Amino acid sequence: MKTMRLLPALVLFVFVSSCGGPKGDLTRSSLKGHVKSVAEHQYDATAKDGKWVAGRPTINGHRITEYDEDGYYLVSVSLNHMGDTLGSTKVIRNGEGDMIEEVYTSPYERNATRTKLDRVSPDQVNFELWEGDRMLFEGANYFDSKGRMMQQVRVVNNVELAIHWVYEDDLLMENFQEEVETGKRTYTQLYEYTTFDDHGNWTERLVYPGADRIKAELVIRREITYY
Repeated sequence: MKTMRLLPALVLFVFVSSCGGPKGDLTRSSLKGHVKSVAEHQYDATAKDGKWVAGRPTINGHRITEYDEDGYYLVSVSLNHMGDTLGSTKVIRNGEGDMIEEVYTSPYERNATRTKLDRVSPDQVNFELWEGDRMLFEGANYFDSKGRMMQQVRVVNNVELAIHWVYEDDLLMENFQEEVETGKRTYTQLYEYTTFDDHGNWTERLVYPGADRIKAELVIRREITYY
C-alpha cells in the first residue's frame, strides 16, 4: 500500500511553521492574495512525452487548509484519495495571534496529538509533541525574516536531528534532514514548480527524492480559492 512519501518532519509538523499572524500563516505556504482555502492533492509522478505528469492519486497525502478573512490559518483536514477524512488539525492562539498549541485528532487514533508551542524570540519557537499524557519529543523551530521555517532541531531516541528548508525567492526548493553530530543527511527532497495561477501562487510542483532532479516521485496539485 502506498502512503504519503514526504519527510517525517513535514508529516509531523505541517503547521508549526506559522510565525503567528496573517503574514506568517500565508507566507509559510508561499501564498499571495486574499486566500480562503487550499486543496492539495498528491499523485504518483509518471513520465509522458518527456515530462513528469500526475498519475494515480496516492492513497494518502491529500489535504484542505482553511484561512479566515484576516489570513489566519484555521484548520487543516487530511484526506485519503477517496475523500474520506483521516484527521484534522486545529490551532489555539494567544491574544497576540501566535499559535500556542496545535491539536490533531483522528477517528483512527485513540489519543489526540498535541504540539505545544512557546515563542522565545522573533525567530525561535520551542515545541513539545504530546500523545495523550506522554511527551514524544521536543525541539525548536527557527524562522527567517519573512516568518518562513528555516530549520527545526529535535531530539528523537537520543539522536539530535536538524531539518532544513531552503528557498529561492518565494519558493521552497529543498528540504533535507541531517544528524547533527555526524552531519549525515538522512532525507532529502528537491522541488520544481510547473504551473502558477493569476495571483502568482503555484498550482503544481514536482517532488524529487534525493539530491538530484533525475526522477520525480510525486506531483502535488493545489486548488486555491480566494475571498
